[in-house]
Amino acid sequence: MIHADENQLRVPMSTRCGLLPVGAMKTIYLLAIGAIILVAGCVKSRDALQAAGITIVSATYGSGTSFSDVTSRVKDSLRQPNAECFANPKSLETDPSPGWNKTLVIVYEFKWQRHLLAIGEGGKVNVAALLEEARK
Repeated sequence: MIHADENQLRVPMSTRCGLLPVGAMKTIYLLAIGAIILVAGCVKSRDALQAAGITIVSATYGSGTSFSDVTSRVKDSLRQPNAECFANPKSLETDPSPGWNKTLVIVYEFKWQRHLLAIGEGGKVNVAALLEEARK
């Protein structure tokens, strides 16, 4: 359903935006010439990983046969622009092999290709390092 006034056009968001659930009745307002004044509920901010076109598939941290899944921690750490993720127990909030050197292994996708980056304990990674590794 579309409603028209003298100066603006109102369109239900459920018909205009795939991010809202069916039946959501938030509206966008368009000038008669088509310029958007306000978009309510349809704009989703992009994080640094999305902006770079990177999808983190998995991240594990440990050594030998003792590894911890740190996927969500790595994703959260790298979402902010210029952020870094450090390969150490304090930053990753886990120590699967106390007293042993550990490795952070990140599996990610860039341009529909899967890549792997391994960072030794004490190292760091950021979005630029993932992009550099993917372009090799």
